[in-house]
Amino acid sequence: LKEERVEVAAKLEETPIRDLRKAISVNDRYLFTHTLFRGDENMYERSIKTINGFSIYPEAQYWIQRELKVKLGWPENHDAVKLFDHLIRRRFS
Repeated sequence: LKEERVEVAAKLEETPIRDLRKAISVNDRYLFTHTLFRGDENMYERSIKTINGFSIYPEAQYWIQRELKVKLGWPENHDAVKLFDHLIRRRFS
């Protein structure tokens, strides 16, 4: 019989997040700020605070699409955008 092994890191990647500020590492914060928010730390902080304030994923997803992805021109296939989206999905899981 083949036994499937699940790595601890893989399990942690899917755990729900309560607060995005605490869940985003220093390296990821730097990546997001400089890659996605054009180096504007205030915009990054306001956006994370706004996203944390939403109660359901579709509401956050709509706001992110309209206010961040379209206005800032985020490319959908960029690794930083994918990582950001993954963290947002975990926030509302």
